[in-house]
Amino acid sequence: MHNASHPEYSKEDRQSGSDRRVDPVLQEQLKTLRDLPGQSNNKLAQKLGVSPAYVQTYIDGKFTGNLAAFERKLEDFFANESRRRASGIETTDCDDTKQMRTAFELIRKTNDFGALVAPSGKGKTRGVEHYAANNPTCILYRTTVWSCDKNSVESAMFEAVGRAGYDNRTKRALFMVNKLRGSDRLIIVDDAHKLTRPALQWFYDFHDSTQCPVVLVGTLELLEKVEDDAQRFSRTGYYEEIKQVDGKGKLIVDRDLIKYLVKNLVPDANGETEAICDLCEQIAEHHGVYRSVHKQLKLAVEIKGGKKTISWPDAIRAAHTKLIRISYKLN
Repeated sequence: MHNASHPEYSKEDRQSGSDRRVDPVLQEQLKTLRDLPGQSNNKLAQKLGVSPAYVQTYIDGKFTGNLAAFERKLEDFFANESRRRASGIETTDCDDTKQMRTAFELIRKTNDFGALVAPSGKGKTRGVEHYAANNPTCILYRTTVWSCDKNSVESAMFEAVGRAGYDNRTKRALFMVNKLRGSDRLIIVDDAHKLTRPALQWFYDFHDSTQCPVVLVGTLELLEKVEDDAQRFSRTGYYEEIKQVDGKGKLIVDRDLIKYLVKNLVPDANGETEAICDLCEQIAEHHGVYRSVHKQLKLAVEIKGGKKTISWPDAIRAAHTKLIRISYKLN
């Protein structure tokens, strides 16, 4: 198995690629992106999963590798980059996202089929978005109640892979297998616990046929669907539970992530930032974790509404009484 970060091509591949000229549109797009502040051949190569020499020789029009394969990778890269910008993803790095990133990279390098689980609201989707934003060549599938069946999965994956070269006679799944076989592109399935069992099986079969690394991200319910089938269970490799607790089993709250949420949702907190963060930590220790913090801060902003007579801590306490927080009170 070759290294996903620096794919090697055969002599025949290099010869067949050298007979073509580089696509001038893709060449200009790559050069423009490379020349942006903070970008470099090395950074782009890391995102593309290739050697930095590939980036430079393509820009110079002297590419000697598998040109067709590299240009497919560039097309996917720019398409995903465009979708990422349009989505307006706003996120930040924290302990959970770092833990997830390490797992994603290990699964990617070993071409494994893995599973990451965590309680609801623990930041799984945030971690997925953070990784996808920095690795545009990965394929991200978001599971919803209306896209949890096998047909929805195949349709959405077909659009994500791209229909270029599709002849309308080949089965879509077979077309995707042929297009992605050996590409080492990481497929991330968010909220995978919502998938029906046939849809879940689709990803296992797709992994077997393409050897593309796949990671399922979901709640503990996901394990039930993996474990109730002996073949799925045996085919699942890397597994990790994103659960950070102290020696007494108490959830460890990421103070930096709390501060990030406060900074973005309550920009005019002034001298009350620490008091707000203290209250938010109490919220994050209970059901819903950071999602609950996010909802409560947004409601507190509406309650305060610029009124100087209401302090931010009081606005947060008032918001607490308007939400489903029946199991605990704020100090």
